[in-house]
Amino acid sequence: MITFAIRRWISGFIVLLAAAGLLAWHTAHNVALYQPVFLTGWLLLTVVLLLTLYNGRKKLSMVPMGSAAAWLQLHIYLGLLAVFIFALHIDWTLPSGILERILALFFVVVAGSGVAGIYISRSYARMLTRRTEEVVLERIPQFIAELRAQAEDLVLKSAAETGSSTIADFYGSRLSSYFAAPRNFRLHLRGSRRASFTLMTDMDAMARYLNDQETVYLEKLRLLVERKDRLDYAHALQSTLKAWLFVHLPATYGLILLALLHLVLVYSFSGPR
Repeated sequence: MITFAIRRWISGFIVLLAAAGLLAWHTAHNVALYQPVFLTGWLLLTVVLLLTLYNGRKKLSMVPMGSAAAWLQLHIYLGLLAVFIFALHIDWTLPSGILERILALFFVVVAGSGVAGIYISRSYARMLTRRTEEVVLERIPQFIAELRAQAEDLVLKSAAETGSSTIADFYGSRLSSYFAAPRNFRLHLRGSRRASFTLMTDMDAMARYLNDQETVYLEKLRLLVERKDRLDYAHALQSTLKAWLFVHLPATYGLILLALLHLVLVYSFSGPR
């Protein structure tokens, strides 16, 4: 049975072989006094167009076109090969023309966001499974609003039944804004629980001054705080997982449009090849 690690080594080796073949081909064209920039340009455009098929595959998941995992691996290794072809195409130097520099910038953004996306997708997916249950990103604000309503109802009942405003005062000063919206975005992205730990510590300190009846309400409020923390965690990670696509995909389509413009200009004004 071929493991994922073995498949990764095999795929990496194939990419290295392809890169070595392209380098030899590129060198041969130089020696033969051809212009290899046209070869690498067409090849790069073809690879970029192939890479965009992955997004189409995700939208047609019901169509039997191979597993999503296989498409993802193909996308990753073709992307690595595209970076090498791009380096060959610009001859390992910074382009001189304005359009060429803008085109190169778009390629760097696409490649860089792709690498970032791989890291985010894999690391955040593991983090989500460890700490949260599966929840749809778009429904998290609704769940938070429900928790806020439960917390406020709990605080009002506590004040009415115990005759003490201690829990209500704590809620107003420390928890009202906490339950109002997703919080602690940056801390959750780092996997830090510092914010929830601080709240729990403050609640533990307050518990020493409560009677038994108030303590019951405090424990119920503590459970709501913990649930809210998990929702905030899911919101931070899922928002980031979704946000990087808003960079990667528009930059990809912009890259293709600029590449087509670049192609038209090159063939319109270049000399014989």
